[in-house]
Amino acid sequence: MPNFSTPTLRAFIPLGIALSVAALIVAVLVLSSVPPVSRDALTHHLAVPELYLQHGGLLELPHIVFSYYPMNLDLLYMLALYWGNDILPKYIHFFFALLTAALIYGYLKKYLSPQYSWLGVLLFLSIPVIIKLSITVYVDLGLIFFSTAALLALLQWKAENYRLGYLLVSAILTGLALGTKYNGLISFFLLTNLVPFLYIKGAGGSGSQWRAVGHSLIFIIVALFIFSPWMIRNYLWKGNPIYPLYQSIIVPTEVPVAARPVNKLAESEDRASGEDRDGGSGGHFGYRHFAFGESGLEIALIPIRVFLHGQDDSPQYFDGVLNPYLLCFPVLAFGFIRRDADALRLEKAVLGAFAVLFLLLAFFQEDMRIRWIAPIIPPLVILTVFGLKALVATFYQERQSTWRIGGAALALIAFGAMFSLNLFYLAGLFRVVAPWDYISGKVTREAYISNFRPAYKLHEYAGRTLPDNALILALFLGHRRYYSQREIIFEETLFADLIRRRDSPHQIAAALSAKGITHLMIRRDLFEKWGAHNFNAKEAVLVQIFFNDRLKLLFSHRGYYLYKLL
Repeated sequence: MPNFSTPTLRAFIPLGIALSVAALIVAVLVLSSVPPVSRDALTHHLAVPELYLQHGGLLELPHIVFSYYPMNLDLLYMLALYWGNDILPKYIHFFFALLTAALIYGYLKKYLSPQYSWLGVLLFLSIPVIIKLSITVYVDLGLIFFSTAALLALLQWKAENYRLGYLLVSAILTGLALGTKYNGLISFFLLTNLVPFLYIKGAGGSGSQWRAVGHSLIFIIVALFIFSPWMIRNYLWKGNPIYPLYQSIIVPTEVPVAARPVNKLAESEDRASGEDRDGGSGGHFGYRHFAFGESGLEIALIPIRVFLHGQDDSPQYFDGVLNPYLLCFPVLAFGFIRRDADALRLEKAVLGAFAVLFLLLAFFQEDMRIRWIAPIIPPLVILTVFGLKALVATFYQERQSTWRIGGAALALIAFGAMFSLNLFYLAGLFRVVAPWDYISGKVTREAYISNFRPAYKLHEYAGRTLPDNALILALFLGHRRYYSQREIIFEETLFADLIRRRDSPHQIAAALSAKGITHLMIRRDLFEKWGAHNFNAKEAVLVQIFFNDRLKLLFSHRGYYLYKLL
């Protein structure tokens, strides 16, 4: 990084970085300006709000486990869907990334120059997983914002001599994080323990332990009060305020969702999106060993590998991409910590501890996905900027010009190489998303969606031709229900049970009709693989006869088939 000592550079560099941030925001807006095709949007974050709108309000949907998750952001998406716009939710989601970037800028501005503050904004918004989330209808950016704001509010609470207002703000934000995604429970746990630590660290004196406990109780009560609407809903519906989590413990008489028999091939698309977290009796570590052939050492190194080996749409490689600078440069922020004031030294320690503990808690609880550890990103970005500043300052303190210039140049080259990974990712995303054809009108909405989701053509056909009371049994469509204009259920196990318990195609058809099912929609390649693994020779013949005699093919497209039950 250049020497910031001259007035010209001090004025030019933050402007240049700010313009880069503006260009990045424009790029994200362009990438977002296409119809939603991501799995979680079509199964959950748009699908459930759409069902609520169709039924005129919130209602229990027992066949959709996602509907029991907290839905703060999903309710915002429902407002957009009410006005018939399913692209606006992407902008809403991205808005929380911008809010988080503002938090990073504001925090760094307290200690560093504007150029470093703007650099923190650029480093955060350009991280590949943040870009991907910013163009997708998920809720993780909301969780990132609320968790980061709650953490920084607690630091400000200490800095302002424990003014109650900051504690309440942090608690409210933590409650909003809990109401956004269940991963907010980790933030809640860490921040709840941080409250007494910060109080005892600064207040001291006799009785400080009891006052620390009192502040913790205030924090817990306020946070849970904000979260309580979702807990009350789930308690009334399922007897478990955080359903489906810990169901076997809280409601031991009911078999938890994760423990119910699920055919692994039937859920192959769910695994690819990170929904299969169980991994069988060996837990998620055992699952990684048997599914991906990873050794114990490779599994143990996941908290390091997650920064280096991430890939989109790959559960083995954490279904997302970070950047190595989040691993390397935060360490440098602590290498020069003795030069810091006491307050900043403590805040760096808190930011680092939050990131490390959040990462480890998530690592031991469930199979790793980068989205699930996303709240660690802002603290690591802040520490990255501090580390880069410390490194550059160290080189410029060298008396020999060779070391000063050469060392700074090598540091910048290394950092630039890491940052370039973000730019390459962004460029590649334009090739994958292909927004220009849609924005220009060269490709219609229907053609764009069907290019990514071939089953859309079947939903479109069903919406045009099937009666309003049609009920479709979908097999191996990955639970993507959002674009279906007719009622649809996803029950591979139901079909398997019918095949095993019936002796003739007529009995199978009669059983389906008794459940109100009028049509079947199937992804054929996965269905055939599943059948080969689950049916014996007699059952396979029965399935073939059933398809020949009791189903009529209505429409097919790229391996997806729509049948009418005869």
